[in-house]
Amino acid sequence: MNQPATIRWQPAITHRPGPLYRAIAAALAEDIANGTLPLGTRLPTHRDLAWDLKVTVGTITRAYQEAERQGLIGGEVGRGTFVRDPRRLIEPVVEAGGSLLDMNHGLIDLSVNATALWPDAPALMAATQAAALRPDLVALMSYQTPLGHPRLRAAIADWLADSANLHVAPEQVLLAVGGQGAMLTALSAVTRPGDTLLVEQLTYPGLRAVALHLGLRLVPVPMDAEGLLPDAVEQAARTHGAHALYCMPTLQNPTTITLSLDRRRALVEVARRIGLMLIEDDVYGFLKQPAPPTLHSLGPDVTLYVSSLSKSLFPGLRTGFIVGPRPLFDRLATILRATVLAPAHLGTVVAAELIDSGEAGRIAQRRRTLVAERQALARSVLSGHDLSATDPSVTHLWLPLPETVRRDELVRGALERGVKITSADGFGVGRGEVQNAVRICLMGVDHAAQLEKGLSVIDGLITNPVASSAAWV
Repeated sequence: MNQPATIRWQPAITHRPGPLYRAIAAALAEDIANGTLPLGTRLPTHRDLAWDLKVTVGTITRAYQEAERQGLIGGEVGRGTFVRDPRRLIEPVVEAGGSLLDMNHGLIDLSVNATALWPDAPALMAATQAAALRPDLVALMSYQTPLGHPRLRAAIADWLADSANLHVAPEQVLLAVGGQGAMLTALSAVTRPGDTLLVEQLTYPGLRAVALHLGLRLVPVPMDAEGLLPDAVEQAARTHGAHALYCMPTLQNPTTITLSLDRRRALVEVARRIGLMLIEDDVYGFLKQPAPPTLHSLGPDVTLYVSSLSKSLFPGLRTGFIVGPRPLFDRLATILRATVLAPAHLGTVVAAELIDSGEAGRIAQRRRTLVAERQALARSVLSGHDLSATDPSVTHLWLPLPETVRRDELVRGALERGVKITSADGFGVGRGEVQNAVRICLMGVDHAAQLEKGLSVIDGLITNPVASSAAWV
């Protein structure tokens, strides 16, 4: 078998602070991220690299050990040291006792709507290293105004223009701690305890947690196959005296519906006519390209736009943001000052590095590509079921079930077999009727093999009444 040629890699390390071995490991991370060292590249031997860099063999050994600890490289006896695919850190799923388990004997968890992070680990490491070398890092880490540091707000404005086709000045952007923090801040600015908040008939569970904390009463608004009904919004607002609506116009969670331009315009017109503030959650919007016009772009005077980098980049960055009408800025700033004091933090600095370098856009594109791959796999495994309601651009499936299958029994049966999914009940509001459906997330597991086996369990529970009688009525 032919072995790959060893690359003559000679990183520049003299400008890097700290011990030499860490500087070499940081250079590895950076060159893997920028493509200088593609996956599968065989690295120089310890002795050769030590000679080239004029350091000891022990320094190279420590550098390679650090890089291996980070999942960047791996050694193979008799073959050498290679740039590795982070996915190989996860062992394939094995069958044990009738359940599908991973190497840690955990579930195949298809209930969390995460986005795969492993392809972009090198980019994150490189951005973190770059952030550490910023000459203004100490200034960015000092107390900021409640609105956030102008430099970081400018990066978010650039990101919104590229990912959401939303063009706003940096002065219109407010930083928050994650999407949940942005949502809490926005709702706190336009509601008081005891108020009614209109929401879609099926809504994001995190919103319900915020509403409970703020003492808000949720009223669901009917949807059809095309999403939220503007006329129903107006009727519900007048009936219940509501002054705010929370919604996801693009790739709604859980239904995956994207509102048409006509409905977006109608919703803005309703908001202006009856004095309704729209809270637009666009956390999945980066997946839908070309991006449809946001509610904020159509009605900036009646829309608070909230989102984060949790789905598009990394949840651990805890970088959320709000764009809203100027008259609300003082109120929003007061809430941010009271809750987080100053929202700028190290995660936002790293996020700015990713955005300014152009790496954020490349990460988003990789996410879109992987979503398409996972959606294709899911539609192959579940080809006998109705997936026409699911937009293939998003990270999960919304699967309506036949009348013969109860959603609660399907969820229970899957869990007994080591697969976790979410019933439509998890998204319902109040005591209204809930669609007989489940949400299946596609990106929370690293290996396609894990996903395929989990989906096969679900397929078997729906289609085979003999083997899975518990899921049938």
